[in-house]
Amino acid sequence: MSDIHDDPSKLGDMETERPESVALSVSVISDDSKQDEQLKKKRKSKKKPDAYKSRKRSRSTKPAAKSEEYEVEMIIDHKTDEEGHEFYLVHWKGWSDDDDSWVPVEDCECPALIAEFYQRNPDKNPNAVENKEKNTAESAQLQSYIEGILKPANEDIDLAIQLVCSATDRHKLNGFKIHFSNEEINKYAFMVYRKKQKLLQMEKNLMMQLLTRDFRQRRVDQLVRLKEWEDEINEATQGKPPVKIENNVDLDEPPVGFTYVTQCKAGDGVVIPDDPVIGCECLDCIDGRKTCCGPMSGTQSAYTKAGRLKVPVGTPIYECNSRCKCGPECPNRVVQRGSKLKLCIFRTSNGCGWGVKTLETIRKNSFVIEYVGEIITNEEAEKRGVQYDSEGRTYLFDLDFNDIDCVYSVDAAHQGNVAHFINHSCDPNLAVFAMWANCMDPNMPRLALFAQRDIHVGEELTFDYASSKTENPQEKTAANSVAKEVTVKNECRCGAANCRKIMFSLPENQVIAPFLKVD
Repeated sequence: MSDIHDDPSKLGDMETERPESVALSVSVISDDSKQDEQLKKKRKSKKKPDAYKSRKRSRSTKPAAKSEEYEVEMIIDHKTDEEGHEFYLVHWKGWSDDDDSWVPVEDCECPALIAEFYQRNPDKNPNAVENKEKNTAESAQLQSYIEGILKPANEDIDLAIQLVCSATDRHKLNGFKIHFSNEEINKYAFMVYRKKQKLLQMEKNLMMQLLTRDFRQRRVDQLVRLKEWEDEINEATQGKPPVKIENNVDLDEPPVGFTYVTQCKAGDGVVIPDDPVIGCECLDCIDGRKTCCGPMSGTQSAYTKAGRLKVPVGTPIYECNSRCKCGPECPNRVVQRGSKLKLCIFRTSNGCGWGVKTLETIRKNSFVIEYVGEIITNEEAEKRGVQYDSEGRTYLFDLDFNDIDCVYSVDAAHQGNVAHFINHSCDPNLAVFAMWANCMDPNMPRLALFAQRDIHVGEELTFDYASSKTENPQEKTAANSVAKEVTVKNECRCGAANCRKIMFSLPENQVIAPFLKVD
């Protein structure tokens, strides 16, 4: 401030919290008490503006000394009058807001407080307004420049999605950090734009930054929906065992129109019988007795005492039913007790869509999961098959074990469990077995998937959609199954050494047992 200044008794108050006072001072020289009285009258007659009514201060009287220094506590406002003169509204330390006063800009010698004022009020800074207008024009040019270079190829989009979806938090492209914040992207965009000689690699990196920024929000939304889907599945299974959902490959979300179920549902015109005519009298069903369910049905007991398979692929399985004398823990009730394995529905990286992997080691001949869905008539299956074939996908599984003319099919397209997502392989680690228990209709077996070898943690589960055995002791079943001609042929992407390239082509000397066609 200038060395001589009137008493600070001008304008009032504002609602912004003030920083600690700055020890900048002005000298006020009073010749006599008369002048002091005049200053008091000025303060009393000054009205406080409406904008400052809420502000109150504890001290409101001028110090007693006739000549005293007054400290500037805060710059409150800035204005320019009609003649172009600029003023700052000053609040004085130790004085009431009623005593705030407008001071000419040239008399203000408190640069720190002025800078602090413009930091709080950037729109009032003439230089800032000019810079803003300049930046706005430059931003428009930058936007036009970005639109010119933002023409990503499909591989660029795929790479950006992979970077966003990968489980690793930090990634680099050509040694360049990808996951920039919005502020970092803006700074980098201006830097690239202002370079006189544009570098292709820098423009490429800028394009990837912009792509990944757009995909990150989609990724956040996707993860929320995947978690909701996981919760819905575990609510249906009651978490026994828990099922995980994982997608670190792309931005695909849960399948639309799919309902998770834990057992087969009867479609229109179908009745699933559940009252067997007869049961075994065994108390110990794994002792080789001919009176147990398997031997009574013309085959052998399927399981060891540990609940592992001991019969070859293609052998029908007859488990104990509700009329048997044995209890629920009977070793011959493996499929009925349900899966005990922790499995994960995950997005594959080889273009096969969703798949299933195990989160724990699975021993050879162990039961893995049942293939469930809606049981429909053969006529309905034919109708749906036409539609599914036109869409390039289907989950129809024909139950053609006993008759040349298939009576029923399982459709897992819209209702199913984890097995719905198991992919095909020409060298599978699972095999499909037909199992009967409470439903003894020979045309309506349950479909059980068993491990053909030890399966390690993290390994994808697969079975062969086209065939399930190399030999079958039930010649009738084999002959009838061969009569089912495979008409859908899709490219196979299993990657096995013995891959047949066509998903539904038959291996040499093999036959189709249950027929499944899936995309």
